[in-house]
Amino acid sequence: MKEKILITGIGGPAGKSAVTYFRGKGYPVIGTDIRDVEVKADTFLKVPIATNPAFTQAILDIISKFRPALFIPTVTEELVIVARLKEKIKGLQCEMFISTPDAVEIANDKLKTAIFMKDKGIPVPVTFDSTTPRDLILKTLGLPLLAKPCFGRGGRGVVLYKTPEEFYSEHRKDIIFQEFIPGEEFDVNIFMEKSEVLSAKALKKTVLKDGIIGNALEVQRVENKDVIDLSKKAAGFLEMEGPLDFDIRFRKDGTPVLLEINARVGGNVLYAREVLDSLIISWEKRRKDNACI
Repeated sequence: MKEKILITGIGGPAGKSAVTYFRGKGYPVIGTDIRDVEVKADTFLKVPIATNPAFTQAILDIISKFRPALFIPTVTEELVIVARLKEKIKGLQCEMFISTPDAVEIANDKLKTAIFMKDKGIPVPVTFDSTTPRDLILKTLGLPLLAKPCFGRGGRGVVLYKTPEEFYSEHRKDIIFQEFIPGEEFDVNIFMEKSEVLSAKALKKTVLKDGIIGNALEVQRVENKDVIDLSKKAAGFLEMEGPLDFDIRFRKDGTPVLLEINARVGGNVLYAREVLDSLIISWEKRRKDNACI
């Protein structure tokens, strides 16, 4: 009997993909979500939302009771919390591949990502926070331009402004304004361990939910060294670990630009299964190493 795997957020794209992959490999899956879902896990449990103080204890209790050998968090809001729990989780004989809390916090925050990567020489969209005078933003970025939540996932809350009237009507807080990058968009899936990229696959987003922005509805595998190399550099600067997901677009001059980082398995990972294959190989190696101690 194969070891059990705990996967959170199984109602979302990343969670669904992870459940499909691991059940297809014959692993029993314990799945969690904040609401009932249709995804088939071997065991399903509802948990509090990550912002609820009870979430931490709920995860630790599940691991203590059901004894999964591997934990795969897939919900952005959970990542910093579970990254801080890494040693406790490992103490329960459950392995987890995740970046440091500091790296996850930068990846989760689109403003921090843009500032950090710009300082490292990684091309990113020109970005302003919500306190910047609107006239300056419009003069610098022109139209169309984007507004995004600082903390968000997928295309939630992303708005493309095509007219000054639309732009000046935006009154949300905790958002950023960004240059709109018009070129093709790519999703790069990576598995990284000990500063080494063990697997990296590029997917071209061929259909987006909202036309030219939004979640990818369709993707196709492609060979694109530029987007893979850019993702590897960004991951290296943050010394990341585990399955990772990068969104990249091209400027008109052909420059690849990093849009955002997800410090977790990507929603399209079933088109890049090698990433999860690498995770299993690293997990099995750790188990053997630990057994020899």
